[in-house]
Amino acid sequence: MGGFTSILVDIDATASAQPALDRAGLVARKCGAALRVVDVLSVPADARRALRDDLEDELMARRRQELARIVYGIRDLPVDTDVLAGRPADALIRDVLRFGHDLLVRSHARDLVARGPQPFGAIDMELFRHCPCAVWAVGPGAAPEHPRIVAAVDVEPDDSATDQLNTKIIETARLLTDAQDGSLTLLHAWRPFAEKRVSSHASDEEFATYLDTSRRQAKQRLVRFAESLRSRLAGVQIELLRGEVESVIPEFVVSEGVDLVVMGTVGRRGLARRFIGNTAERLLDKLPCSVLAVKPDGFVSSVRLNDSPDVST
Repeated sequence: MGGFTSILVDIDATASAQPALDRAGLVARKCGAALRVVDVLSVPADARRALRDDLEDELMARRRQELARIVYGIRDLPVDTDVLAGRPADALIRDVLRFGHDLLVRSHARDLVARGPQPFGAIDMELFRHCPCAVWAVGPGAAPEHPRIVAAVDVEPDDSATDQLNTKIIETARLLTDAQDGSLTLLHAWRPFAEKRVSSHASDEEFATYLDTSRRQAKQRLVRFAESLRSRLAGVQIELLRGEVESVIPEFVVSEGVDLVVMGTVGRRGLARRFIGNTAERLLDKLPCSVLAVKPDGFVSSVRLNDSPDVST
């Protein structure tokens, strides 16, 4: 099987369970990929001033020992370990840039926060926005024996860049489905253009006709896209949902017991970085399952390899 070649796994070496490493191992075995397992030690500036000079080195050494213990039983994969320092998101992105990883898998936020409306932490969101490779944020607990996976695509605009990203989403979702012996659903959420305005200015019959036309057009676009990838979509369930993406996809995830959503996302920079404004990020706020975010071809991270590590956070 083709696919990923180098997988970076970010774990908490002090945690009692390592769901990210478990999932990454399954995929690595199917793809023949190498694993690099890391932990990020981020010492706040005020704590560093209060520590004796050699204590941070001692903490790093202990984390390295824990990492070595955790991966000791992995005999069938090429694997190395390291402890990174600095702001976690930046440290991980620099490691991706340095070693050319094509997948980052982590599960910290799910281990550290209680269940709630936003299952992803600040580090996850930074990685979704700025990491140049695909990012898989894994939920807690063991992987289902046959996980349900959703590939969420947007087939509305006639745009070649969107089509390329959709294809990348499907290829990634197909690979993960095969690696985990799961089932795959291709999902597109649509909403009629200016639905409320049309409803307020049209008769019931006219509005019904408008809805039917919009639904048929959305279905045609989804079927056309599916047919273009027929060889990759054998046995895949296809779902067309009406409504806002950030509402109907989480509802589908809960009702169908979905384990993983594979979706596309792009980075936000400058002032926009302070706000969650695009559809992908609004959806991330509401998904109660694991997510793998795929970046478009040519994506460039705002983090640079030669940036000085910020170890004060």
